[in-house]
Amino acid sequence: MNRNMWQQAENLGNRPYQMMIFLDKTTDGEPIYVALIPELPGCHTYGDTVEEALELLNEVKVEFIYFMLEDGLAIPDPKPLDKGIRMNFGDLLDNDIAHTAKPSAPRGAFLDSEANARQIA
Repeated sequence: MNRNMWQQAENLGNRPYQMMIFLDKTTDGEPIYVALIPELPGCHTYGDTVEEALELLNEVKVEFIYFMLEDGLAIPDPKPLDKGIRMNFGDLLDNDIAHTAKPSAPRGAFLDSEANARQIA
């Protein structure tokens, strides 16, 4: 491994890339969180929790960029669209809301409270 290239990959990986997270199911039907970076096609991972998926994505991102540099590929710049992390819980969220949200709380308010609790924008 080239140490200078690894340092360059770490520096590039620290830029504010958008991260998307969505809840999916494994082939066995178990819920899993998939995390990806749209500007880096193919850079994705998964975890049992949002935190695990994000932690793994940050690790994978540097490795992904390193191998792009090694192959002489251009590293896309982050797109300045939104701040933070996007989360889409799909149908599974509706079941969670039924058990954890107050009946009068709108879905958006529940998501905002979850994002604030996890310090996610």
